[in-house]
Amino acid sequence: MAEQIRDAVSNDIRARGLKAGDRIPTEAELCAAFGVSRPTVREALRLLEQERLIVTEHGRGRFVTAAAALHVARPITAYESITRMLVSLGHDPKTRVLSSRIALAASDPQAALALGLAPGAEVFVLERLREAGEEVLVYTQDVIPMALLAGRPVGADLTGSVNELLARAGHKPVMSSANVAAAFLPAGVLQGPANDEPWLLVSETCLSDNGIPVLYARDYHRGSLISFNFTRQ
Repeated sequence: MAEQIRDAVSNDIRARGLKAGDRIPTEAELCAAFGVSRPTVREALRLLEQERLIVTEHGRGRFVTAAAALHVARPITAYESITRMLVSLGHDPKTRVLSSRIALAASDPQAALALGLAPGAEVFVLERLREAGEEVLVYTQDVIPMALLAGRPVGADLTGSVNELLARAGHKPVMSSANVAAAFLPAGVLQGPANDEPWLLVSETCLSDNGIPVLYARDYHRGSLISFNFTRQ
């Protein structure tokens, strides 16, 4: 809900042609407009501040920044789920689970280091494809410390949002530190032409609101079909 309100306020800023320095509605006005609680509105405003679209001046209110005039579709700096991103690009994605397993952190030293885990700690590893029609768009590997989960995820949790799974466990990811590089898919993931083209690999350590690493993700985006955008400030 907070993300939906963030998007609505962002769209409203542009639709109304607000300029840098213009005031946006107050928390109370946004609560009334969307029929949601103040904490939800505050989370949406925090996301807008994180994206540097608004700035808070204590005692005066919240104001539009110059960055709000730069409309960037799917900015690389926005933290969002893969499914949400694909829907925003006009796709109707389906999720296919390739594998799920419990393993020792030692089996993935890079993830263990990112998550601050001892070699003997258990992790849940989930491999999935996001597809639209006959096209594979994204291949993902998600690594979650088992200590954060009540048990091994099954059923709908395997095809649903990992962010929501962690949120229900009280460890909602809200930000990440990421690295982007060109890469080929790991051997055996796919067969055919898509396996022979370079993909855009986003490796990210996702943190909860208190700064604890809760997820290490490797997301391979098909370079011929998906691109990132960004602003430079």
